[in-house]
Amino acid sequence: MLVPGDDGPAVTLVTPPTLVGGAYRLDAGTKQLEKEGLGVQGGMPKGAVSVLGRYQRVADHSVTLSLSGAYGGIGEPDAVLDGMFKGFESGPGKPSVASERHDFTPEGHAGPAIACEVVKMYDRAYAPACAWAGESDAMLVLDFDPERLSADSVDLTAFAKVTAGIYRDVRRPA
Repeated sequence: MLVPGDDGPAVTLVTPPTLVGGAYRLDAGTKQLEKEGLGVQGGMPKGAVSVLGRYQRVADHSVTLSLSGAYGGIGEPDAVLDGMFKGFESGPGKPSVASERHDFTPEGHAGPAIACEVVKMYDRAYAPACAWAGESDAMLVLDFDPERLSADSVDLTAFAKVTAGIYRDVRRPA
């Protein structure tokens, strides 16, 4: 199992044109999102390179997948993971925690450790937020669907699996 602090060689993070088997298409990358005033949430160490991405579901553009992370000298993975969730919770959309954080290893011992929680956004819709953090990179992934109106409609186990796939898709050797 890849656990925080044991993620192998150094990597960079990228925003590929599509994610989740082509179900999501890149709408905006780091430079555009920074121009819109968005940035990597709090808790990222100084000197880390930020990576942002906003994807739209091909079949329904109101559903978005947002990525926010960094690579480089991440430092203490557990502290960074906590900082990412806390920073996200004070960000746009007025997110509030609707269910406490759970840890997943959706790919078993060979895959990444993923932490997830359910958040309420814009005081009405619920979304899964999952993240990983290692010594070389960290990222938080949010799947926002404005029609998801109850915490029970969020399947954290399924989204942890999606996040593990995104982990594989966005990480490249440095």
